[in-house]
Amino acid sequence: MVRDVRQPPPSIDRKVAFLRQRCGPGDAAIETHFAWIFLLGDRAWKLRKPVRREGMDYSTLDARRFGSFEEVRLNRRLAPDVYLHASPLMLRPDGQLEIDGDGEVVDWLVCMRRLDRRRQLDALLSHAEVSDAGLDRIAHVLATFYRAGRTGLPGAEALSERLLRQADRNHRVLRMAELPDATELCDSQRRFLDLHEALLMARVEAGCIVEGHGDLRPEHVFLLGDAPPVVLDCLEFDRDLRVLDRAEELCFLELECARLGHGAAGARIRATCLADLADEAPATLLDFFRSHRAATRAKLYVWRADEPDGVDPSHWRRQAVAYASLALESVRRALSP
Repeated sequence: MVRDVRQPPPSIDRKVAFLRQRCGPGDAAIETHFAWIFLLGDRAWKLRKPVRREGMDYSTLDARRFGSFEEVRLNRRLAPDVYLHASPLMLRPDGQLEIDGDGEVVDWLVCMRRLDRRRQLDALLSHAEVSDAGLDRIAHVLATFYRAGRTGLPGAEALSERLLRQADRNHRVLRMAELPDATELCDSQRRFLDLHEALLMARVEAGCIVEGHGDLRPEHVFLLGDAPPVVLDCLEFDRDLRVLDRAEELCFLELECARLGHGAAGARIRATCLADLADEAPATLLDFFRSHRAATRAKLYVWRADEPDGVDPSHWRRQAVAYASLALESVRRALSP
């Protein structure tokens, strides 16, 4: 159905308001870097922000439609019973918004089974409610996932070239934001890549490159009683960012656990998973991967500081500075004799 041209398309604020008003007791609206999540009854609904970033473009309706279907497909790898379907957000002829129904499609939503947020790994860690056995179950699920996800790199591109390109993108943002020690961080990461090109190539040849999750953080991991752990919210918008060394992804999880004060838990998952895979990744490489992921997080928070999300931009800048500091600390350790 063609929209009445006299009626402007609904803004993201109007869409958020429509979904927020559906919240009842015990429900919630959660804002992330690139989306809104609405916990409504026994369902969770995800609405993408119409944003455009380096490597990601959700500024068009077609792109958000494709991303929604891709999100369902990809996340069923680690959460097969959670991701249900993608649904259109409609503008009815009377000008009201509705999920599904009649009218014009004005956006797309991902519908998921709502999980108990108290079962998120970050919540369990904060309340000391996860055992070593629970951490090992997460590690074994990830090891199985990585075995199935082994892949090659596009063309003849070396892993070091990919990492250098990604690092340069991070550095441009951090330098423009004038974060402390951004130049030393940039130079140190480049030096590591120059010194260890052979090590990185050996990782490719050993089959350590996978199409992974891409955003493996504690808040995305759920321990659900006797059922296998599930992992939500993979990075769906750019396969190039999901194709990575499995050790890098595990270092990211360890980094995020450490940020919560539970680095030992993240380190156990990483070590157990790598042992399950018979992967003897050297400590210097793990330190570099940790640095690389921390710099990427710093970049994301620099971007977030520019978004009109109602939060004091200085809050996000402090987050960016903290991650950049961790990145520098880790790469210094990677380069130490």
